Amino acid sequence: MMTESSPNIRLWFMDWYGWMLDHDPLKDTPTRTPFQPGRLPGLSAVVPAPLSFPCSPVMEKRVSMPRPFPELEMQELSNNRVAFFVPRSGTYLRSVPVPTPYVDYTGSTPLGWESFLPLTLNMLRGLSLIMTPGALRIENGTGDLLTAPSFEEEMTLRFGDRTFPLFLNPAALSQLGQLAAGQSASLSVTWENGAEPDILKAQRQTE
Repeated sequence: MMTESSPNIRLWFMDWYGWMLDHDPLKDTPTRTPFQPGRLPGLSAVVPAPLSFPCSPVMEKRVSMPRPFPELEMQELSNNRVAFFVPRSGTYLRSVPVPTPYVDYTGSTPLGWESFLPLTLNMLRGLSLIMTPGALRIENGTGDLLTAPSFEEEMTLRFGDRTFPLFLNPAALSQLGQLAAGQSASLSVTWENGAEPDILKAQRQTE
């Protein structure tokens, strides 16, 4: 289901609340949808490899529709996050959760709603495995199993009493996404900004 053959880098984007930047083919507009394991969102960006900032992403819809995107500049933010600047208007793409969820191009400053976490295909696969019950067995350094996670705001998962910022752990997500059934890996995981990494053991369960 998730395949990628482009020599460039294709990226999908998570918003501040753990939803995915997506495309509404009925309205032909960007939208936001909950993360769903194993599903590729309908909107992605192709950027030159190696990735450097700022850059001009080529936004692509899975369902081809005629409405063009405005010219966008992808800018680097802290902790592996990005913002989409619209040079024509001097504003930013934003993903707004309340009162009615929507996506538009009117953000004035790249704060929470204007920040996005870029995810490669392997990172999406890794996150899908984490969020699929029974797909992974993850142990901490003392052999305790991590509980099933839930999404929190600021692109973060919660495992019981521990938070797992996705934006601090792109390498771990990518590593998980490359595991074949039955394979194990040691993951270097950062639980909070500035903290020393922990080593977890992850095993992908047989299907």
